[in-house]
Amino acid sequence: MKQQTVVLAAPLWTVFVVCTVLLLLLSNLYGVATTAFVRYEYGKPGFPSADSYDDAERLSLAEATVHYMRSSEDEAYLSNLQSQGLYVYNAREVPHLADAKRVMDGAFWLHGISALLWVAVAAYAWRQPNQRATVLRSISRGCLICFVALAGIGILAYANFDLFFVAFHRIFFKGDTWLFSYSDTLIQLFPVQFWIDATWALALLSLAECVVLGSLARGWARRLEQAG
Repeated sequence: MKQQTVVLAAPLWTVFVVCTVLLLLLSNLYGVATTAFVRYEYGKPGFPSADSYDDAERLSLAEATVHYMRSSEDEAYLSNLQSQGLYVYNAREVPHLADAKRVMDGAFWLHGISALLWVAVAAYAWRQPNQRATVLRSISRGCLICFVALAGIGILAYANFDLFFVAFHRIFFKGDTWLFSYSDTLIQLFPVQFWIDATWALALLSLAECVVLGSLARGWARRLEQAG
């Protein structure tokens, strides 16, 4: 039985590190991809205004878009959105939003799978007292890896957000399908400042969680090791 525990140590460490990183990276997406965050952004002093819509109409359309992203609605929902007797989104915007929804759904799916694996390994490992410190150390290492990665991404985004923004879209979207003019509804509703703020919200929240969770896990592991 002791030999089996030693063999399982490396897989447990790997699963915990990977899942911890993914959970820290993706959990805050649930809070940012909400109508509450949109309302918060729109209410900030100095947030760019829209030329095509008044404040109430802009908020209504933005909330409808977020609803599409977080629901089971299909592309027809977007295609049928109207304002002032005109369709809101054009023939390039609708497919891009559909692609963005697939990326977001994939992120939520990955988060869910990571959470299930994390809980499964934790429940198994916690039944073996000699594995508890290993699990906690693995969580701490995952937090450290996530912190370093996010810090690097944050430095890039701060130094040159355009480069970061372009790189992100080239990874997840094809060609120039994500490029739009200032007059397009997507830019009117979600200007660059929105994405800068969303990026910083995700990064700073995750960095704070890395510090808190990593410190707690490391301290707990140390106490277990000293007690053992």
